[in-house]
Amino acid sequence: MPADATPMMPMLIYTALGLLVLLLLLTWWLCVRLGRIEKSLAEFSSRPDPVPGSQPPAIETQPGGAFETFLAEDPQRRKLPKGEQFAAYRRWRQEKGLNWSNS
Repeated sequence: MPADATPMMPMLIYTALGLLVLLLLLTWWLCVRLGRIEKSLAEFSSRPDPVPGSQPPAIETQPGGAFETFLAEDPQRRKLPKGEQFAAYRRWRQEKGLNWSNS
């Protein structure tokens, strides 16, 4: 080994050890952070529904949905052109209170 390479060896070892320590600190920090995220997610998922009645009405979750219910109420509605069907459907939803309020 040349005489010039001898002082470089401890510097390489110290640099490698420093990088290893930084890597270990980064890994520890990530584990702590992920633990906090898991804890907050567990708390969030265990909370009850904050807004009572926020579940969609039963008519919305039926097979075929509300539009099929709308069409089934009056067989003449199926014979209307699509544009008129949708306009009547929007009015029907408004009458039934199925629309979202703008307030």
